[in-house]
Amino acid sequence: MKRYFFFFLVLSFLFVAQEVPVSAQNHEQFDAWRMVGDANEAIEDWDNAYAHELIQSLEALYPDSSAAHFIRGKWLFHEGRYSEALDHLNIAIAELTGRAQIQAQTLRDLVASTQEVVSDFTTYTSEDGLFEIRYAQRDQVLIPWLAQTLEGAYYNVGYSTGSWPPTPIRVEVYPQSRSLAAVSSLTEEAIETSGTIALCKYNKLMFTSPRATIRGYGWRDTVSHEYVHFAVSHLTGSAVPIWLHEALAKYLEQRWTGNINPHMNPAAEDLLGERVAADNLVTFEQMHPSMAYLPSQEDASTAYAEVFTIMEYMVSRRGRNVIPMLLHTIRENDDIEAAIADVMDEPFEVFKRNWMTYLRARNYESIPGEFQDEIALMPDSADDESPDDYENIPVAARDYLQLGELLRARDMVEASIVEYRNAETLLGSANPVLQNAMARAYLDLNDPEHGLTVLAEVSRWYPNFYRTYLLRGEAFNRLNRFDEAIESLDHAVGINPFDPAVFTELARAYQGNGDSQKASEMREIAANISQ
Repeated sequence: MKRYFFFFLVLSFLFVAQEVPVSAQNHEQFDAWRMVGDANEAIEDWDNAYAHELIQSLEALYPDSSAAHFIRGKWLFHEGRYSEALDHLNIAIAELTGRAQIQAQTLRDLVASTQEVVSDFTTYTSEDGLFEIRYAQRDQVLIPWLAQTLEGAYYNVGYSTGSWPPTPIRVEVYPQSRSLAAVSSLTEEAIETSGTIALCKYNKLMFTSPRATIRGYGWRDTVSHEYVHFAVSHLTGSAVPIWLHEALAKYLEQRWTGNINPHMNPAAEDLLGERVAADNLVTFEQMHPSMAYLPSQEDASTAYAEVFTIMEYMVSRRGRNVIPMLLHTIRENDDIEAAIADVMDEPFEVFKRNWMTYLRARNYESIPGEFQDEIALMPDSADDESPDDYENIPVAARDYLQLGELLRARDMVEASIVEYRNAETLLGSANPVLQNAMARAYLDLNDPEHGLTVLAEVSRWYPNFYRTYLLRGEAFNRLNRFDEAIESLDHAVGINPFDPAVFTELARAYQGNGDSQKASEMREIAANISQ
């Protein structure tokens, strides 16, 4: 279908819109756009090298044709060469009419908006040359950790999938959530509704900086998630449906760390258990064409949790080698159902029934407490409301918690802990807002052991609440447990690297370990963020 999309588009352009009689010139245009169809299919199948060969052949035959300029512009866009892409697309648009011109104009608008977003970006090429990262200067702090994440993903995901895409691989970091709408086909409404924070499209990884969110988010796993999409697409083209794409990406997103036994996020597991019990799951059809179009963050989270269990089930039945076996079978034969039947040794319909049985029988842990740990985007203006961490806390417990905060602010720290403990009798010991407040109070009293104790459960149940890891890092530093401090603070960086306190504590940890150079680097980062 992709191969002939532009071909049929231009047939309409030639013979309907303009009612031009068939001539030698029209035969040339017909042939040129047929070649465009082949090159376009290669681009859509993530094979830019082959697409370039086809484009060069087209340009040798029809160097000044609108067809050649159009497909060269699209190829340049997928190579990240936006200014050059605009030059070619502008020439094509000037020569085209009708629907062909509309299609070219739509692409040109996307390229132009992307160019505008990245116009002042800095480019960093990773030391191994595998990745080319484009980012706004204020996101400089991400680069060392981002490069480490990407390198880990390249090798570990490569070993897990058998996919080694051509390099350098482009990565773009966007400063605002609405930037993702400007550089893709998604709307701002879809991004906000579904909580979409990153994409893999147009031969690149695209993600929103954690500084565009209220509390940050697990951006390192998110980047790795998008890299899995990239690796799968370069191996299989466009053959893999969205539900399987997301199953692979969700299951392998933690592979950058070297972890070969992934686990589901506790909040996602809790939610999926509820949706299974309510018989309210998201169907494969609802996931298409993108999770970003699901009607809520809850539906998106449910869908991601569902598809995680697909790979969990497959690996439990056939071992980890089922992943490269499946992908290489798909590469040889685009028939997804036949590929799954082959590697699972059961007909596809039987596979689906068995997976559904596994899904419904799976043990789901429930999170104690009611805290909603969704990605909260930074308000666009001061008039917009920010999420309230207290809104899901019952009034009685909220009163105790707020009284504790008031007392601590007045240096009545021991009295504040009494109120926090009163709130804990109502909320339990796994509410991150309460437990973080109480841990802060114990640290104010120079009692880091108790601080660590009150944070023990929330660090398990809410792994994306960065303040937990900041406070744990501070507590470990006070106990001279510097390696544990670095581990915890590194986790905090992977959620919200825009709090200077994280790097101040990292400096103390490295200094405590005798690494003065690393400590100096962390202090410099803290100072830069504070400016």
